[in-house]
Amino acid sequence: MNQMKAWGVSASLLLTASASLANTNHFPKHLAGPAEEIELLQKSHPAEHAITSKHAMIAVNMAPNKQGSYGWEQSVKIDGDNPKALLFAPNRDKWQLSIRGMGQNKSQQSFEFFTRETEFGMGQEQFPATQFELQNLPSGEYKFGVQASHNEAGYLLVSSDSPYQLQSFANAAGYLVGEVIDLNASATTSDKQFTMVTNDLQMIQSSYLRITQPDGVTFEVSMFDDGMATDKAASDGQFNGQFVAEQAGLYQVQVISEGLTPNGKPFYRTVEHVIPVIESDLSLSTKVATGAYSAPHKIDLSFGVDTALDNGRFRVMAEVWGTDPSQKAATAKAVSWLSTIAEINHGELTLQLDDRWLLDQGVSGPYALKNIRLEDTQYYINMLAVDELPLLLPSIRQQSKSSYKGGITESMLQGDKPAVLNNRPKAAGGKLMLVHGYCSGDAWGPVQNQFSNYVKFTDFNQNRSHDQFARLIDSYGDNFPSFGVVAHSQGGAAALHLYTYYWSGLDNAGSGRLIQSVGTPYQGTPLAGNLALIGDIFGIGCGYNGNLTTSGASAWLSGIPTWARSKVNYYTTSFTDKWWRWDYCNIASDLVLSDPEDGTTERSRGQLSGANNRGHKTGQCHTEGMRDMAQTRDSGRNGSMSSNAAR
Repeated sequence: MNQMKAWGVSASLLLTASASLANTNHFPKHLAGPAEEIELLQKSHPAEHAITSKHAMIAVNMAPNKQGSYGWEQSVKIDGDNPKALLFAPNRDKWQLSIRGMGQNKSQQSFEFFTRETEFGMGQEQFPATQFELQNLPSGEYKFGVQASHNEAGYLLVSSDSPYQLQSFANAAGYLVGEVIDLNASATTSDKQFTMVTNDLQMIQSSYLRITQPDGVTFEVSMFDDGMATDKAASDGQFNGQFVAEQAGLYQVQVISEGLTPNGKPFYRTVEHVIPVIESDLSLSTKVATGAYSAPHKIDLSFGVDTALDNGRFRVMAEVWGTDPSQKAATAKAVSWLSTIAEINHGELTLQLDDRWLLDQGVSGPYALKNIRLEDTQYYINMLAVDELPLLLPSIRQQSKSSYKGGITESMLQGDKPAVLNNRPKAAGGKLMLVHGYCSGDAWGPVQNQFSNYVKFTDFNQNRSHDQFARLIDSYGDNFPSFGVVAHSQGGAAALHLYTYYWSGLDNAGSGRLIQSVGTPYQGTPLAGNLALIGDIFGIGCGYNGNLTTSGASAWLSGIPTWARSKVNYYTTSFTDKWWRWDYCNIASDLVLSDPEDGTTERSRGQLSGANNRGHKTGQCHTEGMRDMAQTRDSGRNGSMSSNAAR
């Protein structure tokens, strides 16, 4: 990638930024928090990040016909009025499309329809689609047909005004090779008054998984509601299906469910998942963790880990427990949680404990590390879990006892700032950094002059994990003594990740709002799975980003503490809602997302617990080219963010 294109504000500054990218050391923080937060940092229940679908995505696979060309035809039963349909095809202008309505006697009635061209995607990753204009048609059975001169594949996406939906989740955000992948499917409704009726009637009658392995091989697995295997209870409306992850890579899994609505109409829905699978041979090589002072108040906790793989870096999390001496019988007491991003060094991983947590809780030995988990930094898949490990600590230094006056300090929460950052003049020459999002063009470019004393981070049209994105921001930020961030879309999550896990110019910023974001999918977006399927058809796009899926975002958030979240100020937007018309930001993504949404992110999934919600505004969409104004073009909000920003 051309670094002159990818970084900076001016040509001279770009060269400096490029050099710093190659040579920057990223300084991980040693995170901690009170025992009361331990529950907040546990993995959430999988159902909490379930994908809810009001659509069916149907594969278009052509076959030779008598006319010497190729064709495809399929009947689709639609249970709601105002059917909505999109066709995704590489050469859509060369496809002949047909739709026939099926009468009660199964007679076919062809009718004229209009089409228009649209796009579907996130950021700059947009795939062409053909929209069928089917408004004002009733529910029923429709036969869709395609004729083409060449054998090509595509997808038909169908939806309607029906309130009945399919909800599905995997039991983890990702898996290790050899583990069993387990998925759940159930019917739900967007109309709360029908919830109990829906459950009693058990809308789903059959459900199965269509699985594409990383090597491209596709197979199907039935889902069951029989109370066997991982299904909790028979006939409870919860279907489960499972298969073994035999390969490392990305599994594309489509859940396909059929049944009847409470009105007796046919129910047909799909949910699209992308499930990452990685290899791990990590194992614990010691029977005890040991601690040794490395600086005033700081005790390095080390334990041995064996691996033959080049696994790189890990997010390490653990809980410190001690013994409560105030109880007559020895009672274990939670002291603090710890976390960092670390590499295995000479067969060991190291966390850091501030002895003031021990003093604050008044505990003594014996000590233990509990609920240790090692996760990769790409998907936050659990690569090694240890329930409990005895912990040998040195006696607390007398100097620590005499100097601690109570309370929680920044040093206890984040560790000690590296000297190289301490030596920088605080906020002198600080900047406001404008940060774009996933697979994005110059989102802030048209309005950058609405900000003062700013610089612009530019890594256009790229797919980065939150951790990769954060380290790139860190490298660019090394050009300035300090900076605050105004971010769009994924840039908000990347800035939060940077502030949480690494020391950077963010920690030197002056007063004001440290991180401000617009349209950030902190809880992911259901679009991610659909884009992976469509991207395979077109052979283009920025690719899968696990941190932007609903399950991947949940896994990432399970390590973000409240003190970091509190530094985020976020805004959400959605389309203008008019009662007399069908409203949307993007006509294609509207078939996948739940209202209100901005064409990429649902309002509900743009929320960040523990952060500062600065409000929701209608009439604004995620990016340029959608029905309403791009959310980055709000001059009033931009001016407010500029004037309130830390630098």
